[in-house]
Amino acid sequence: MKYLGIVISILFSVSSYAIDLGKPIEDASAAYLKDGVDAFIPALMKGSPLEGEKSLITQSNNIRQIEAYYGKFLGIEPMREEKLSERVRLVYYVMNYENSPVFGYALLYKKSSGEIVTNFSFNTELWQVAPNEVIFN
Repeated sequence: MKYLGIVISILFSVSSYAIDLGKPIEDASAAYLKDGVDAFIPALMKGSPLEGEKSLITQSNNIRQIEAYYGKFLGIEPMREEKLSERVRLVYYVMNYENSPVFGYALLYKKSSGEIVTNFSFNTELWQVAPNEVIFN
């Protein structure tokens, strides 16, 4: 019976650390899986002040280059979440490809209509995206 209590407490402690990617990131991942690379950035930036910004096309081109080396996109996993204020949080994530991961972050802002992404970045090098505190904590 003692072991059952330990297992239950471990399960509850693990579930309390679950990271919420946020609807914009989840929707962008689903769009990428369904419709390809050109659907990812528009879905990620939906509702954002940068939605439809032409300069974001270069980000799609970067992803296309990553695919050429890393293979097919498989999905996104959360890595870490930092709550910066009541309305702002920073989510670090891993974009899984067939041959290698790509690391990213998104700054999410909570509006009355839901969260939007106001800034994001991704890179094949973990050190370019995440500070040491995220990697080693």
